[in-house]
Amino acid sequence: MIAAAAAAQNDNVSFHQDPKINELLGIYKMYNQKNDFLEGYRVQIAFSNDRQEIYNSKAKVYQDFPEEKAYVAYEQPYYKLRIGDYTSRLEAYERLNEVIKKYPAAFVVRDKIKEK
Repeated sequence: MIAAAAAAQNDNVSFHQDPKINELLGIYKMYNQKNDFLEGYRVQIAFSNDRQEIYNSKAKVYQDFPEEKAYVAYEQPYYKLRIGDYTSRLEAYERLNEVIKKYPAAFVVRDKIKEK
C-alpha cells in the first residue's frame, strides 16, 4: 500500500511519504522519456470494419494531402483513418477546414501523436 501523510504542529509541517511513490514517479519518468508519443489531436477521415476499404482510402488521402502523415488505428471492430500530428485543438481544426472540403464526414479527435 502506498501512503503519504502530513502533520502540522506549531507552524511546522512534516511530510512522510512512502518511498514507493518516488519509485513509481521514476518509472513514470523513464517511460515518458522512452515513449515518443504525447497527447494531441488528429483529423479522422473515415472508419470502417473493412480493412481494405480503409487502406484504399489511405492511398487516396496521400494523393489529396501528400504533406500529411496518415495513420490507421484498429479499435475493435473498426479501422480508423486519421491524419496529422497536431499539438493543439486549434491547429487540428485549422486543418479540418481544408480536409472537410474533400471529406465532409471528417472530424477532430484526441489521440496519441508522434513527437515532432
